[in-house]
Amino acid sequence: MKRWIDRMAPHMIFCFTTLLVLFGLIMVYSSSAFSDYRKESRPAWEKAVESAILQAETKSANAQELDPNQLLESLRQKDSLRRASMLNTFVKQICWVLIGFMAMGAAVLVDYPLWGKKIGWLLLVTFCLQAALFLIPANNNLPVQARIINGSRSWLQVFGFRLQPSELVKLTLVIFCAWYLSRKASRGTTNFFAMLPSLPIFCLSIGLILCESDKGVAVHLCLSLLLLWMIAVGRFSQVLILGAIASVALGVVISTSPEALGRIESFLGTDSFQLQQAKDAFSRGGWLGRGLGNSDAALSAYLYGAHTDFIMAVVGEELGFACTSILVTGYFLLCLVGLKVAAACTDPFGSLLALGITLLIGTQAFLNMAIVTGLAPTTGFTLPLLSYGGSSLTWTMIGIGILLNVSLSTHNHLLRGHNRVKPNPFGTGRAMA
Repeated sequence: MKRWIDRMAPHMIFCFTTLLVLFGLIMVYSSSAFSDYRKESRPAWEKAVESAILQAETKSANAQELDPNQLLESLRQKDSLRRASMLNTFVKQICWVLIGFMAMGAAVLVDYPLWGKKIGWLLLVTFCLQAALFLIPANNNLPVQARIINGSRSWLQVFGFRLQPSELVKLTLVIFCAWYLSRKASRGTTNFFAMLPSLPIFCLSIGLILCESDKGVAVHLCLSLLLLWMIAVGRFSQVLILGAIASVALGVVISTSPEALGRIESFLGTDSFQLQQAKDAFSRGGWLGRGLGNSDAALSAYLYGAHTDFIMAVVGEELGFACTSILVTGYFLLCLVGLKVAAACTDPFGSLLALGITLLIGTQAFLNMAIVTGLAPTTGFTLPLLSYGGSSLTWTMIGIGILLNVSLSTHNHLLRGHNRVKPNPFGTGRAMA
């Protein structure tokens, strides 16, 4: 049975990922179509056509030659344009899905040990992108600019394409942590003091994320890295110390941020409009939901981020508790297979890399669910593979591609019958019989 699971792990990971992404496309369209239709800031080409139609109507009216049939035709053209705009977000997400699958395919073809060998270059690129957020002027008319959205300076816009460096930071730090821990384990030095030299890199990266006012990503990254460290090192006391230090640091940062304090106060109180809208959406959905496209939360535009951070609430309202439970089970099974890949891999770096990527996806998914259901304060936190967003989807797919490569490498060892494999010093792997 275990052998069968090891052989089927790559297929299961790919199937679960594909199903989640395709389901996400359906829900992105369902939750964004009407808001795109109502949106005033439509594309430039649409505004130009409407302007031309209005000018023609004005000239005809001034000349007292307004033909009712001409007016009816112009109104039909306007309506067709507005209906076409319903596909704006959906078409963009389709493009990102295609890019994501291509990126995942490229990552599968790269042998995972290469990521550890090139970790220095990855860190350099990551730091440069993070520094560019603060060095490049924001919201200007240049081809390359920083973008401030909802008070968070987290995006770089390059020739119209937006890139969120913090998504690259998460994957890079997981790779670095796996590489560093595996090197120390090979020397038998995984105690607290041996890990201290790596802390400045983590602190610098997470500190820059906090400077971007992206505290949700910082919390997610700290949680994932602490869990990875705890499982790898096996010393809960050390992780507890690091967790206490990280909690104090985050507490200081949050206490100096009025926006973060306001969100926590809303979470602890009863005046959180966003959370109340999400809870109402779940309650309206019932067991079987109201049907696709019938979400009041999305149609009324009262639920901000219905196609991004709060897409789970739209799933609950339109498809009900039954489908929501299936979705949660899908994430759970994907993480379970990822943990199985980490346990089956006997290479320390590969085992920790698979574990870190699985934790990164799993913690983000369940933190988002906690936020939507009111178990955690609201913050900018997408549901991986499901929510609208290019950077999050692309880097998540790259991470899954790396996970697939680890799984395929383990599967190849099974096929070749490698019985004598160096045991994993972390105890997360096993010798292959």
